[in-house]
Amino acid sequence: MKEVKLYMNHLTRMFSRLFCLVPQAFVAVLFIAVFEAVLPYVNVIAMQLMIDGLMGKEPVKSLMTIVLVTIGINVFLRLVLGELKRRREILVVRLELKFQKELSIHESNLSLVDVESARVKELKRNIEQAKMRSGGVENVIFDFEILVRNAVSLITAAAVFSRIFLMQTNAGEVSFWTSPYPVFILVCIVIISTLVTFRLQSAQNIRVSELNDEVNRTNGSAFAYMQFISNYHFGKDIRVNGLKDYLCGFFDGLWTSSIGYTLWQKLGKEKAKIPCITVVCNGILNIFIYMLAIGKACAKEISVGNVVVYINSIQSFIQSIVELIGSGGEIVGHGMLMKPFLELLDMEEELPVEKGRTVPPNFRELSFEHVYFKYPEQDQWVLENVSFTLKREQRMALVGENGAGKSTLIKLICRFYEPNRGSIKIDGVDVREYDKRQYWNLIGAVFQDFSLPALGIGNVISCMNDFDEQKERAILQKVGMDKWLSKQELTFDRCVYNDFSDNGIEISGGESQKIAIARAVYKDAPIMILDEPTAALDPISEASIYRDFHEICKDKSCVFISHRLYSCRLCDFILVLHNGKLIQQGTHEELVGYAGKYKELWDSQAGLYNEIG
Repeated sequence: MKEVKLYMNHLTRMFSRLFCLVPQAFVAVLFIAVFEAVLPYVNVIAMQLMIDGLMGKEPVKSLMTIVLVTIGINVFLRLVLGELKRRREILVVRLELKFQKELSIHESNLSLVDVESARVKELKRNIEQAKMRSGGVENVIFDFEILVRNAVSLITAAAVFSRIFLMQTNAGEVSFWTSPYPVFILVCIVIISTLVTFRLQSAQNIRVSELNDEVNRTNGSAFAYMQFISNYHFGKDIRVNGLKDYLCGFFDGLWTSSIGYTLWQKLGKEKAKIPCITVVCNGILNIFIYMLAIGKACAKEISVGNVVVYINSIQSFIQSIVELIGSGGEIVGHGMLMKPFLELLDMEEELPVEKGRTVPPNFRELSFEHVYFKYPEQDQWVLENVSFTLKREQRMALVGENGAGKSTLIKLICRFYEPNRGSIKIDGVDVREYDKRQYWNLIGAVFQDFSLPALGIGNVISCMNDFDEQKERAILQKVGMDKWLSKQELTFDRCVYNDFSDNGIEISGGESQKIAIARAVYKDAPIMILDEPTAALDPISEASIYRDFHEICKDKSCVFISHRLYSCRLCDFILVLHNGKLIQQGTHEELVGYAGKYKELWDSQAGLYNEIG
């Protein structure tokens, strides 16, 4: 029972959140549910009036009036229902989009440490699985509609039965069938069967959800592999290396494993229990209700018209109970699936510094003072006691083997992470005192794992709706895209990639890297960060970038990472990292003349070139 309360609490919280986003959707669904529940009883009551009228030899005019009024009510309600359902579809789509936007914005406001954590990655996987299993948060709307419709239908049916069974048309002897006892027994049977079936249905849905969670933990990677197969960006690798059959076989192996087979056996047994119990309860209920109706009719307590009303409405009554129980159990199950959505939304966002200092656009220096950093889920320091100062318009290179901490240091400069110890300062002021969004305005960056959205190329470079086309064209030429510009007959509204446009431009890895550099240059920020900016470029393009390096970084402080050490000669000084520690710093000439790590790396590259040459 505790689980049921917990999952209903999840659903209630999600309902409140969605209602605040698009309340009109719930209002439309409420009216749809009420109209659909009431409409069948309009026809049933009309039938009763017509039969009683015929038995009582009412005038034809009165009977025709009943027919016309019934038709009019039906036409009106169905027209209103049609319009409400049309509006509901639009509102549900709007609700889904608004909620997805809220979820995405919330995730973007989390710290990068949280975003990259195993917990958030697990929550996102669970959210995708919840969407697959329940249809997403829009299912909350349909749960609400089903619940209201069945509840109103049940109340309406109960009102009809109360009217029929409590009325007396015969003042004769009082018998068992004319006493209140049958109605009392009927109510008890309905309540008991409803509660028992609801508890069993809820428990079953919880067990089914838990079993599904178990198999998702085991087989979640299989779905990721299938998404990999269907991603056109990986199409060449899949075809050339024959990965399709291997990955499909891997998927089938996981899905048909003993764990998956056992799961479906358990699910089959669980799902077989409830229908049997429901059939027995409904059978007992049917027998008693029919006995009650026959007894009332034989005692002449109800008219022929009321018997017909009873016969037509009994199925609606029983069906409402069955659907109400079933939908209640389904809703409990959906409440469980809302858990990862709410856990992600409950995570604390990064808060900007209130009334913080204004970030100086013309700062004099950026300094690290005894900085230590490690990831939350690790014990080992990634950076340890790192100190240096980057002056205005200086160019600094970061050198070290893979895993030395270079990219982590970049993320600290960008304030994606905050140091565990020590401080990062601008002009002597700790950067944590500045508003983070203002601080980011200081930085233009090309990251090692950069990404380009599938938008118009003008928007990709400017990151805005409005952009200076002439400025973008000049920057693209500066980064070596002259031939590409003329070949493509480029219009800046053409999309990068074909994800959302058949007219999109498919670009190579080198071209995408040049566009990423152009994006950083267009921002014209005082700090330029280049993390392996030429890794995907051909030698000619790379030489062109380095030739224009001073122009690209003109009037800027530049932090540069490259495994091609000859490029470090373009920088004013070099930091050498090893196992998270700053072990050397100086100019290229100073470091290459000293027997240390930098000379070791330099000699290994120079020796390779000489050996090949």
